[in-house]
Amino acid sequence: LVGVGYRLDHSPLLIAQERGSEGHTLHGGAVTESGEPAWPLAYECRHGQMRNQLLTVCMQLSAAPEGAGGFCAVPGSHKSNFPVPPSLADLADEALASCVVQPALQPGDCLLFSEATLHGTLPWTAAHQRRTVIYRFAPAGSAYGRGYLPSWPESVLDGASEAQRAVLEPPYHPRMNRTSVDRRGEAVAARAREAWKVEFDERVFGTRYF
Repeated sequence: LVGVGYRLDHSPLLIAQERGSEGHTLHGGAVTESGEPAWPLAYECRHGQMRNQLLTVCMQLSAAPEGAGGFCAVPGSHKSNFPVPPSLADLADEALASCVVQPALQPGDCLLFSEATLHGTLPWTAAHQRRTVIYRFAPAGSAYGRGYLPSWPESVLDGASEAQRAVLEPPYHPRMNRTSVDRRGEAVAARAREAWKVEFDERVFGTRYF
């Protein structure tokens, strides 16, 4: 969904809501309010392959039964070509609000969605606390967040496996000797660049990589 060499783009985030806490207006989406394409959040499907510029993975730690509130989205909105009506974003129009879906989730469920999807948060009504951990991933050469600058804290990297460190790499193309993670979650070394290219870069740029 984000290609070979995908990387963690944002710092992980825990969302907690107590009963009665307010929600959050709908945001994200494939088109900005002005009608421009939201390129940093783009979704596309070409030649049978889906790609996302920013993919969110939510790990559910507590139950979110139907009607409890929490995460909500407009299904199919990641393919939209038109701006979002303000009355939909604010959930002010009952007819438009009927397009918003709150998925029922159980502890341990994993929810994936493109940031091109119009999404938000409904007021939390359950007696227990809502707890969700959010991770956002981007293609190898793409970046939206900047939590990795100048580098991830050593406390984050300490004890990380080779595969985990590969996902924590800053943005650069897989051709630049980027270790990636395969479908089994194991680290895969990149195919080494030709020696003459490395020698050329070192001579011209003073470093192994341009």
